[in-house]
Amino acid sequence: MQDFKVTSHRRAELYHWFTALFAAPLAEDEIQEFDGHDMHAFLTSLATLDPMKEAAEAFRIQAGRVLQQPQPHAGLNRQYQQLFGRSPSLLDSSRLAQADDEALILMSVLLKQHGTRLPDDDPLNLCNQLEMMATLAMASCQAGQESARQALLDQQRELANQLLIGWLPVFVEACHQRDSTGFYSAAADLLQAMFSMDLHYLNNVAE
Repeated sequence: MQDFKVTSHRRAELYHWFTALFAAPLAEDEIQEFDGHDMHAFLTSLATLDPMKEAAEAFRIQAGRVLQQPQPHAGLNRQYQQLFGRSPSLLDSSRLAQADDEALILMSVLLKQHGTRLPDDDPLNLCNQLEMMATLAMASCQAGQESARQALLDQQRELANQLLIGWLPVFVEACHQRDSTGFYSAAADLLQAMFSMDLHYLNNVAE
């Protein structure tokens, strides 16, 4: 049980991190953290997991290139707006894949139940879906009863298998096609690597 709690807490942290990475342009101090000890330690920890090693190292390289730009914040903000701030935005998962009706209803219910820290509470906003995975992972970590924990795991499985799995590969491809700097496409690759591991965990390991 302790291993489950540790894993759930780690999963929640990762989904929160990816949500923050895509939900809004990064602030100047957040960009400067790319060269900090905590970020290097974080990426090193991800790179120790073989399925994530290549993507983690590629993201580290792209983050370093951002810092080498004459105006890192302005350049990255401009790229963010081109990808996610304009219509059509890549954050609208309905433009990437058709959502399963039952999973979409579940997502809508969960948003009303748990709320969202994002200004847009649209269930089709992919950041809301990532954030909900984080919320459910943390809730399952804290659940006192076995039945509640299992219900929360089932909700995560449904969201992962019927929502995220549909739009994520298309999202990654679209980022590669439209991202001229490489930072957000590297971030999308890292998200996909993490999600592939998490999907295996939810479908084959988590109980």
